[in-house]
Amino acid sequence: MKKLIIITGLIALFAFASCREDKKIPEPAPKTPPVDNPTPPPSPKTGIPAETPEEDGTSISVKKDGASVETKDGKNKTDISVSKNDASVEIKKSKN
Repeated sequence: MKKLIIITGLIALFAFASCREDKKIPEPAPKTPPVDNPTPPPSPKTGIPAETPEEDGTSISVKKDGASVETKDGKNKTDISVSKNDASVEIKKSKN
C-alpha cells in the first residue's frame, strides 16, 4: 500500500513538472556592423603652444623630502616650500 502511494505521488510530481511552461530565452542582440569611416587622427599642433593660465585655488604637496603649499587668487600668488635643506616663501601680488 505504501509503495502504491509513493508511486502515485511520483507520477503526479512528474506530470506537474512536465506541464510547466518553459521560460523563453531572449534572443541575443544583433551585432553592429563595423564602422566604414573611422574618425581621423588628431592633427599635430603647429607653432609654439599657448601658455595656459594657472587656475585659482590651493595646492598642497607633501613628499619624503619636504612640503609645498601654493595658493593662487586672481593675480595674487603665494608659494611656500619647506625641505630638509631649504625653506622658501614667495609672495606675488598684482599692482592695482
